[in-house]
Amino acid sequence: MGVRANVRAGARRYRAVLGVREARWPVVASVAGSMPIGMYGLAILLLVRDASGSFAVAGRVVGAFGLANALGAVAQGRLMDRFGQRPVLRRAAIVHVATLVALVVAGTRGASSWALAALALLAGGSLPQVPAAMRSLWSALVADVASRQTAYALVTIVFEVSVVTAPVLVAAIVAVASPTTAVLVAAAIAGTGALGFAATPASGRWRGESHPVGPLGPLHAAGVRTLFGVLVAFGTAIGVLQVALPAFAAGRGSAAAGGFYLAAISAGSLCGGLVYGARSWPGAPWRRLVLCLLCIGTGCLLVAAATAPVSVVAATLAVGLMLAPTTVICSALLDSVAPPGTVTEAFAVLVMGIVVGTAIGNAIGGAIVDTATYRTAALAAAGIAVLGAAGAGVRRRTVA
Repeated sequence: MGVRANVRAGARRYRAVLGVREARWPVVASVAGSMPIGMYGLAILLLVRDASGSFAVAGRVVGAFGLANALGAVAQGRLMDRFGQRPVLRRAAIVHVATLVALVVAGTRGASSWALAALALLAGGSLPQVPAAMRSLWSALVADVASRQTAYALVTIVFEVSVVTAPVLVAAIVAVASPTTAVLVAAAIAGTGALGFAATPASGRWRGESHPVGPLGPLHAAGVRTLFGVLVAFGTAIGVLQVALPAFAAGRGSAAAGGFYLAAISAGSLCGGLVYGARSWPGAPWRRLVLCLLCIGTGCLLVAAATAPVSVVAATLAVGLMLAPTTVICSALLDSVAPPGTVTEAFAVLVMGIVVGTAIGNAIGGAIVDTATYRTAALAAAGIAVLGAAGAGVRRRTVA
């Protein structure tokens, strides 16, 4: 009976947040704006692979897109905090769609790898940052702290759903059409989502606070630096696992099966986000953050100890359960640690921390797997997560 009551109470919290009249259309548009983020990696990889005949070239182009996306997110966040969401999202959407069309044309006409990488940089940097805009909008539309936690969890849940479903959508489009079509469909969704979000009255009225913070923006604040460092460690641990799991699958004859393990992490994160956002949790947020990172480290240890595919799936689910709560806690802490007028940019900085950490983790994981085993890589991921927990504990006064 207690479980049923908790489920009903959680459902009521989500209904209450989604019942905010001014948030309804922005939420719908944010779903469309988040979906392409999960589509572009595979779609651009396949497009450039077909155009160049080289996975190495395709990997560099996708890497250029991802790097530019991380940096562009911070730049767009600062611009939205200063000038509002509507003008920034509209201009970004136009540039983004036009650049992706140019990338498709260049790919089909045999352009050089440098030209493709340059277009990918422009496309990644101009990807409209709808999730960051939605997070900032929630802080204005929902006053109650507990309800904000649920709202921030929704931002993470929408993103996780896109991560899980978007690659499947790309695979389906490629199966019936081509990678070119997949890229163009993703661009159309991104443009529609951004323009639709910008057209909502709530987004049009949203304004950041005017507050000079210097060239480092929100990173001038000690609390934001703490959260950024924690999420770099968090992303690094997950990046190592992203390499270790396919290596485990490859050792059993099919590296492609590693995708199922990665999907298990995303599924666990989706479930963890739903549960975390459905209720209020006791204790200081920084304590919960430390606990989440320690649980991630424990899950990585379980991955290292697992020997059968079923046990690996169970271990990766355990890791995934803590991912969304970690990011939601960090997002909620921004309300108190980010300098005034930097909320959108601060959220983008945290996302960049995860992206940078994941890239570092991919590199570390690849080096470890080549010289040792997937178990060693999983142990390294556990150690990195524990270091992140230690960092959060040592610098707790900056986020308390």
